[in-house]
Amino acid sequence: MDGNKSYFDFLDYLKDPYHVWNFQRYFGVQKVQVVDNRKGEKFQARNIDDVKKKIAKNAENVLNSDTEDYFSSSAGEEEIHTNVIYYRINKVFWYYFFYFGTQLGDETWYSIFFCFWFWNIDGAVGRRLMLVWNLIMYIGQGMKDVVRWDRPSMPPVIQLESKWALEYGMPSTHAMVGLAIPASIVWFTYGRYQYPFLLWASLALFWCVIVSSSRVYLGMHSLADIYVGLVFASILLIFVAPLADVSDYFLLSHPLAPFVTITASALAIYYYPGSDRWTPARGDTTVILGSFLGTHLASWCNFQLGILKGPPLPPPYPILWPNYEQYGETLLRMAVGGVILIATRAMSKPLIFYLSCFLVNANPKEIKSQKHEVQNKKKLYVELATKFFVYFAVGFNILFVAPIVFRVMGCERATFHTEV
Repeated sequence: MDGNKSYFDFLDYLKDPYHVWNFQRYFGVQKVQVVDNRKGEKFQARNIDDVKKKIAKNAENVLNSDTEDYFSSSAGEEEIHTNVIYYRINKVFWYYFFYFGTQLGDETWYSIFFCFWFWNIDGAVGRRLMLVWNLIMYIGQGMKDVVRWDRPSMPPVIQLESKWALEYGMPSTHAMVGLAIPASIVWFTYGRYQYPFLLWASLALFWCVIVSSSRVYLGMHSLADIYVGLVFASILLIFVAPLADVSDYFLLSHPLAPFVTITASALAIYYYPGSDRWTPARGDTTVILGSFLGTHLASWCNFQLGILKGPPLPPPYPILWPNYEQYGETLLRMAVGGVILIATRAMSKPLIFYLSCFLVNANPKEIKSQKHEVQNKKKLYVELATKFFVYFAVGFNILFVAPIVFRVMGCERATFHTEV
């Protein structure tokens, strides 16, 4: 009992938002008072991009470096009560450094990352990474709506990013995938390719550290959120990574594999943990589930049609660095593939949205105008169905339609059909 109590006391200590603020302040985030001397007005400075524009426009009205800090060192750094927090970035390098780091754990980054990996590196490793990403994100996002820990309070923290502010914070899924994906890359490629292990392990560690620390810098997660996310992801990887490895051939070759993944995906959406308020977590998780199912069914079709035949030689393989001509083909694949995926999303989204509204007997205009609410079942069904099937189509086209187009254009990667 004493051990459990001390552990939860440790978590409460890590949960203290002042740790986050101290981290932000160390790397150059400063709270200031900003006053328009001509009009006597203040402007809010929560969104960093808006602040930069307003400061550039009102440069002559912003107080200089001698502006009073909102924390008084002589008063033990006690907060001065105010409804608005104004701030500036004193160390621009660290802002962009951590902003880059947070992108390495974002869904937008992974959409580009997986496309690049499938089209230009190794589909066999890519399939396994997709399954790891799918499972880790589903469990992590579900835990947020079960645990329901709020993000670090503002003040004292300055939330420099508002994108995920409506989600709960525990655990940090950025930290979870920031550990799981680079660690899985090393796991699945070690022994398959010939490379210096320590170098790639160091890059994986750097990836994890920069993603995790960026979430603290941006004020979106407490140290407890990061700590639990990393510990939980480490435990899950012990089971998830081997599962992804051993199940890959079954998911490719067995006639019933689509039935298994379709059923599992539908059940995962249906039994996703409920929340006491609307958050983007369920919709984002549905996007991930749809993307995984699409890529899986595309891979299954490729195998059943004989497009994927297996490698002529057993591993390990040397890493074949591209020449100048192959760099051009890589850029061409990314450009053409990007057009295919953008067109897929643009055409499928309105079609699926209106079809979903028809099936639940809802007025599309009313659905669009309604606010997100937990009790609004029709809007929830339409939103989830639209996200799932749109990104199912996108995922399917990543590994089925796009490679066919590459083949017709003569820019298909030579080893694509061997990666089983």
